[in-house]
Amino acid sequence: MTGTKDRYADIEVDVLDDAGVRTLIDNALSRAGCTWEELQEQAKAGSFSSEIARRAWFVVSSFEPSSV
Repeated sequence: MTGTKDRYADIEVDVLDDAGVRTLIDNALSRAGCTWEELQEQAKAGSFSSEIARRAWFVVSSFEPSSV
């Protein structure tokens, strides 16, 4: 029997508090060059202004800004 190494042992996970989540959202919106509302409209239309905007939506879509 061979020893097994935990292949996930070197992965670090950061847990964000509310301020950290707000910073993440703000940074994503800034990089996308749009507001939360504009990004929501782009998502509803299924047409993003850029690849960065599409990726920003992927990152922040699970967060509701009023709750952060």
